[in-house]
Amino acid sequence: MKLGIALAAAFTVVVQGLSLSEFLPVPAALALAAVWAALICAFALWLTRNGTRSAWTEDVLIGLGCTAMALFAFGGAIGLLMWGIALDSASITGEVMVGMFLPSIPIAILANVPTELVVIPVLLIVGWRPGARRVLIVLAAGLYFVLRVWTYLVFAGPRLDFAGAEHSTTRLTAAERAEFADGLHIDDPRWIVNFAIFAVFLVAAFFSRVRDLPTRR
Repeated sequence: MKLGIALAAAFTVVVQGLSLSEFLPVPAALALAAVWAALICAFALWLTRNGTRSAWTEDVLIGLGCTAMALFAFGGAIGLLMWGIALDSASITGEVMVGMFLPSIPIAILANVPTELVVIPVLLIVGWRPGARRVLIVLAAGLYFVLRVWTYLVFAGPRLDFAGAEHSTTRLTAAERAEFADGLHIDDPRWIVNFAIFAVFLVAAFFSRVRDLPTRR
């Protein structure tokens, strides 16, 4: 259990520290991340005090993680295909490209925020039991950690800059198409990692903890 708590705390501090550093000085970002890590770990430990409550929490969070990663995996892959096809169009404009991209931002935030803040850190604690599911949870958390650090360090800044830039209503030139492809990271390989995390969560869902709860007579 202590290792699970340590992993949950480390995950939260690093990922949330990177997220908040976009808006705050690094020391302040890390301090706030540490506060949240302490709160979420305390909450997860409270959940473990009751077997039924812990089991339901674990199964529900596995389901939420599976749903969020399915959204990223399939939605992200479709989005990249759409942007790539749009850039191949002879009449596409910068305004249209930005309009196609903007809806992905709130969707990504709505899926990522609960996964980062609650799903992964709580699962690392309530799911810290011997068995195949613990291995799957740790694997999913590790892959998601790599994904989020990769995103914050490489992808998040350029894409947000791209969304906030002014783009004309004239047809894109070849040079502008190349610039848009770079700004949107059309060759983004993260969807592969998203699929891998989705697959891990999906397999973990078959090891239902609620199903193994003793039935009341």
